[in-house]
Amino acid sequence: MISHPLAFMRLPYDLLVAMDSRTLHFWLQPEHYLIRIVHIISMAMFFGMDMLFDLGILNRRVGNRLAPVAQLMVRPLHVTFTIAMLSGVVLFFYDPVRIGSRAYLSPKLLLITLAMLNAMWCHRTVYMPVLCGRPVATMRGRVGACLSLALWTGVMVMSCLNSEGVPKVFLR
Repeated sequence: MISHPLAFMRLPYDLLVAMDSRTLHFWLQPEHYLIRIVHIISMAMFFGMDMLFDLGILNRRVGNRLAPVAQLMVRPLHVTFTIAMLSGVVLFFYDPVRIGSRAYLSPKLLLITLAMLNAMWCHRTVYMPVLCGRPVATMRGRVGACLSLALWTGVMVMSCLNSEGVPKVFLR
């Protein structure tokens, strides 16, 4: 039964069963919630820093004042992204059948891929000039920042939709 418009993107069940490892599941079980906490905190930190960076690029009044803040944020941005991705992969392999069967995992993975491609597209012409203190008022800079905002917001929305089922309506 198709429960939402993106159901066609679900990962095949046979693939999810093939990736399942009960040994890994039982090995990680005592630390599962610690890994989830690390994932949520690192994801929130990355999302917040990326949003501030993109909003700084879009704000014309900030100009070259963004460089010191951007230089301060680059390393934590990369570290939190790496931690979020690694912990996300570990959480997926903790129970691939349950996680992979969720409705919004595939759209979330697609949005993450598109956001990373956008970051690669903007790296040399948008992000590096900002780090060097040159203002980025180009159309490419604004488009890249807007795409980044939209894609990472989409990732967060898909994560929220994926974490719980549809609320049940109790009729009186």
